[in-house]
Amino acid sequence: MPRYRICYSKHGPARYISHLDLVRALERALRRAGLPVAYSEGFNPHPRLSFAAPLPVGSEGLAELVDVETTAPVARRELAGRLNAALPRGLSVREVTEVPENAPSLMAALDSAGYIVHVDAGDLPACPPADAVRSFLALDHIEVTRRGKDGQEKVRDIRPGILDLKMLSVDGDLILELRLKTGSAMNVRPEEAVEAFLRHAGLAVDRADLRITRTGLFAGDSVLSKQPG
Repeated sequence: MPRYRICYSKHGPARYISHLDLVRALERALRRAGLPVAYSEGFNPHPRLSFAAPLPVGSEGLAELVDVETTAPVARRELAGRLNAALPRGLSVREVTEVPENAPSLMAALDSAGYIVHVDAGDLPACPPADAVRSFLALDHIEVTRRGKDGQEKVRDIRPGILDLKMLSVDGDLILELRLKTGSAMNVRPEEAVEAFLRHAGLAVDRADLRITRTGLFAGDSVLSKQPG
């Protein structure tokens, strides 16, 4: 069956919907668009969709990915146009590409993701020292505490999953650019990486004050998707 990779953005009001609600919104939009979507078998069939890593609630995504299988070929421009007309506000298709039959799934290919994290100047007790990034990346271990599905807290070393970190500043605000491991092998959350960096710099901010945007998805050195421009 034909498989198409849809690159879409999730912004504005849509950034507050959960991944499950996102799946439902896309399923409804595909039905309204009248596209020949392939369905799973069984008692409760669903459109055959395959997502990249879920985006945390409250975060924007500039180049998110989902694969959809169809029962018949569809022109890529037609697929994008019909789906855009049916999507709710805050979700929009940027590009559609056809996926080769033998290509790995998104989750199997996905290795890392790029993020921009913005903190308003008024939410910062002070600016991080100029050498904070260098000394942070020089650490052998960066431990964070994460609560598992069983409710138990576990300490994890996320240093191997922090591939890059840059510190920028615009009008006094703090802007961090990160590349983090994302996928089945290892997954580092942007909020815990930023909190660990600020803690290393002797600063603390409320997690709710972090404005997180995912800018791209990568498979090793290959770009799966990236923000425009």
